[in-house]
Amino acid sequence: MIRLLSVGSAVAFLWAQSWSDVAGGVDNSAEVLYPWQGALYVGGRFQYVQGTALQAQGIARFVAGQGWQRVGPGQGAGGTGHIHVMTEWNGKLIVGGEFSGIGNSSAQNLAAYDPTTNTWSAVGGGVSGPVYALAVYDDELLVGGNFTQVNMAGTPQTIFSFARWTGSQWLAPDPNNPSQLLVGGVPRAFVPFQNKLYVAGNFVAGYYNDVNLAYLAIWDKSAQQLRPAYAPGQGPNNNIWAAVVWNNKLYLGGDFTLFGNAAGKLVAFDGTSAQSVPGAPTSGRIQSLLAVGNDLYVAGSFTSLGNGTTVNRVAKLSSTGTWSTLGSGLGATIVTSLAWYNNTLFAGGNFTQDGSGSVNLSRIASFGGVSGLESGPKATFMLFRDAEGNYQLRATGPVSEYRVRLLDVSGRTLWEKPIEPTAQGTYPIPLPSPGLYLLRVWSPSGEVQSFRLSSP
Repeated sequence: MIRLLSVGSAVAFLWAQSWSDVAGGVDNSAEVLYPWQGALYVGGRFQYVQGTALQAQGIARFVAGQGWQRVGPGQGAGGTGHIHVMTEWNGKLIVGGEFSGIGNSSAQNLAAYDPTTNTWSAVGGGVSGPVYALAVYDDELLVGGNFTQVNMAGTPQTIFSFARWTGSQWLAPDPNNPSQLLVGGVPRAFVPFQNKLYVAGNFVAGYYNDVNLAYLAIWDKSAQQLRPAYAPGQGPNNNIWAAVVWNNKLYLGGDFTLFGNAAGKLVAFDGTSAQSVPGAPTSGRIQSLLAVGNDLYVAGSFTSLGNGTTVNRVAKLSSTGTWSTLGSGLGATIVTSLAWYNNTLFAGGNFTQDGSGSVNLSRIASFGGVSGLESGPKATFMLFRDAEGNYQLRATGPVSEYRVRLLDVSGRTLWEKPIEPTAQGTYPIPLPSPGLYLLRVWSPSGEVQSFRLSSP
């Protein structure tokens, strides 16, 4: 039984819930978790998964009920073999990191996995350095990282830190400034918000020395220029590592202690200025943010909330403003990634224990009972895209009382409908216009799966 105990009115403690190891986990840091097509894809700095039973350098997937699997042929990524970020584009899994070859491909630092053929391929000939941010925007793949050239397998093209791949050519975000768009750092997140694309990261200026573009800026595609996101002198005083749209605001987390007049490691940005989030951590770092319905999950290196409550690197904020601990938390190093998979919260990082030190973990863990797990047979869902670009959601198993919801990139629900009770079936997913969308399938007790969709 889960018991809720309120302290004041600011914090809720979730007793009788705990963190669990995920089938032996990974042998080094798990840096990105990405639910996709019925599996949880995991990227990082590891060489083995399931203890030391399966070699899968830098990338593997976990399938509920089946365990760990390699992704594609071979034993993972070559060279340094690190995967830092993932996204979906045109029906393929795009991964970025530090590698020279992956699977059966010689891709450099940027690659695509095709689940239909179970093969890897290079994306745009690769890039010259590590990739830390990926996003799909206006049907282009945006790539951020510590690189100076793109198309390394062909004729290299000079573009620093932030580049656009159209599917046939590389473009600079500002063709007049391909090597000085961002200064002193790189993008760590691309987030569409209020019909604008926000670029967040650890860069200290834009266009040589414009400090009013530091850490957060807007990329104007039509003008092909970087624009200020905040009033002069009202920006953050340090790095932004995580960004997500939730409750119609852009939530930002990082190393900063001030963002304009807002204090703390987490702020809510309304498109003009930042507001403090009461109870947010004031020390350590926020590294990952995950929005699931009415809850925002927050992870990093912090060990307490703003009121001093111990949370050990991971916590939950509700839409009512209440913070909750998640068991004893995780320890004793940073939590770098969060994901919602199979109706369960997963966390990745370099931790080897829970926050109490009583449960051994292997750098990836799941948290039991966040919103209740269903008993009995469950339905499973997969998303397919046909040759005409139309999406179909395929359901197998008992789907009675399940619902499907389509959202835009700001989190606004466009439509929602029940899945008709049937043993199995295929359901068309109509997209209202070109763009990027999120499809969520919900059971009576909570979210089951999420899918990203894009329409040219």
